[in-house]
Amino acid sequence: MKNIFPFFILFMTFSLQAQQKQWNLQECLSYAEKNNISLKQTHLQIDQAKVNIQGSKMAYLPNINANSSISWNSGLTQNFTTGILENQTTFGGSGSLSSNLNLFRGFQNHYNYKKSLLEELSAQYQYKDAVKNIQTQIASAYVQILLAKENLENSKQQYENSLQQKEKIKELIKAGVSPKGDLIDAEAQVKNDQLKVIQALNSYQLAKLNLAQILELPDPENFEIDETEKELAIDESLLILPSSELFSMAKQHNYKIKTAETSEKIAQFQTKLAKSRLYPSLSGFFNYNTRYSDRENIGFGGVITPADPLWTQLKNNKGKTYGISLNIPVFNGLSARNQVKLSKINETRSEYQVINSHKQLQNDIYKMHMDLKAAYQSLKAAEASVKAQQKAYEYAMEKFKVGVINIFDLNNVKLKYENAQYQYINAKYQYFLKSKVLEYNIK
Repeated sequence: MKNIFPFFILFMTFSLQAQQKQWNLQECLSYAEKNNISLKQTHLQIDQAKVNIQGSKMAYLPNINANSSISWNSGLTQNFTTGILENQTTFGGSGSLSSNLNLFRGFQNHYNYKKSLLEELSAQYQYKDAVKNIQTQIASAYVQILLAKENLENSKQQYENSLQQKEKIKELIKAGVSPKGDLIDAEAQVKNDQLKVIQALNSYQLAKLNLAQILELPDPENFEIDETEKELAIDESLLILPSSELFSMAKQHNYKIKTAETSEKIAQFQTKLAKSRLYPSLSGFFNYNTRYSDRENIGFGGVITPADPLWTQLKNNKGKTYGISLNIPVFNGLSARNQVKLSKINETRSEYQVINSHKQLQNDIYKMHMDLKAAYQSLKAAEASVKAQQKAYEYAMEKFKVGVINIFDLNNVKLKYENAQYQYINAKYQYFLKSKVLEYNIK
């Protein structure tokens, strides 16, 4: 049973590396942009805005409507042709074609069209902002996998070191240099490091599962990242650039600000639309109609003749109506004027939102920059610490071999060395993550 665990770790390592598809960071980002359901839902707003643009274009054209009806009237009914009341069953029909064209409505069609264009632009900005948010989530999850993977490798190395240390203690006991009790401490250390490997392996699997779920992969359990991408490039210039310059760069690419500015323009057009309802409206109209009846005709002297043929009646009974209609708003409970006031309030609210979005972005960029600098200092400190602890451990190992210190003292030094390694790994990936987050926000 003692030798099962190394084979278990070897099997799990082979299984983790045996996947058919290994994803790098760019592939994860591209896949999410094409397949993420939340992004697809956000993109529907763009499709909806395009439909609204088409509708606002069509508002410039006249409307045309056709109408027709047929009926049977029994009893005392009026003849469609003669107008005389007769107690009979009458079959008749009528048809009409009408059209209406808005000649002037206070430029409402123009404002609606401009507003619909801005709404599409706003939808595009919201979609791009959603893409950036997903990219940040993916980058964070990707880094967590790299972190968990390196912690796993480090845990396995510590486990191997403990096994070697155990074998070395056996040799020292045989040579009479170390007491037998040291072997008990060594075996306990092996079991402790074995537990750390299991925990690190579980963290690694959970980190992969988290990213696979963000990507919404159909088979999240069979997911592996590209291990050759452990050392990813970091833009060191972000450290030395002033925060104000980073903020200026971020403003040019921040879609929340662009959305707020577009919303402000939309509110301005909404105010113009509200004002346009105070103006008179002018429209032109045209109507063509005709009718048919199967009743006989009563001619001169009461002579009754059969009903004229269908096409003859449609031609003879045709009529046309056309003209211009002017509508002047006089009083409507001040609803139009109140709508103008509400639109102006909303316009002011949009202006404040633009100011707040600039302030929020400035706060975020300055904080990200400070966090990045702090992460860099932590990385350098952790790097120096791990080098110092490594030398201390190597020195302690030499003293242990000659019997100067016991296994308890050696394990204490070893524990400090392991903690320094974990801190260095965490600091390295925290620095990379903060660098990527800041980079995404300024590009």
